[in-house]
Amino acid sequence: MRNSTDLLTQRFHSTLVCDRPDIAQQLVDQLHGTMFEVTNQSASLPKLAMKQLEYTGMFILAVRNCDSDMMALIDMLLRQQPMPVVIFTDVYDAQVEKQAIQLGVGAYVVDGLQPHRVLPLLSTARNRFLQQQNMRDQLQSLETKLAERKIIDRAKGVLMQQRQCTEDEAYRLLRTTAMNQNMRLAMLAKQVLATANLLEPHTQRQG
Repeated sequence: MRNSTDLLTQRFHSTLVCDRPDIAQQLVDQLHGTMFEVTNQSASLPKLAMKQLEYTGMFILAVRNCDSDMMALIDMLLRQQPMPVVIFTDVYDAQVEKQAIQLGVGAYVVDGLQPHRVLPLLSTARNRFLQQQNMRDQLQSLETKLAERKIIDRAKGVLMQQRQCTEDEAYRLLRTTAMNQNMRLAMLAKQVLATANLLEPHTQRQG
């Protein structure tokens, strides 16, 4: 899975799914030579091969009627390959619009496939997607740090009990050992806990 840094540095080659040949050709011609140039194309969403999306930076769906079945397919694709999505449709459907918002679709455009609007819409969708990805990355990083802090705190507690030392002394021991062994502090803390868990049943049997 690509991260937001990858997406910032790559050209946003597009995959286009369009059920009308004339509109498809119009979009291909309009995006030729831009960062959103169409490199993959299909007339049907179910026929789109997953391998076609491997290097896709923008997904464009231009259909007469975007229904819930299509949104389910888009959901499946996005779970495997996150990317910005722009939908052009002739028919408005409130339920589909709600699904699009929930999936983070960058633009859901009804009866508005006008040439002068296409590039600004794609650019907005790209920037919105990158912002969302950055927020997810930051949230994931925060969750990881909080989880590691809990592990380190537990490891300090084990050392305090085993060595009859203070919390500061236990932390200094962990930090010094991690530096000497060129390990991340959280990884060393996991090893301390794993060792304690292995020794605990043996200690109980002896007692």
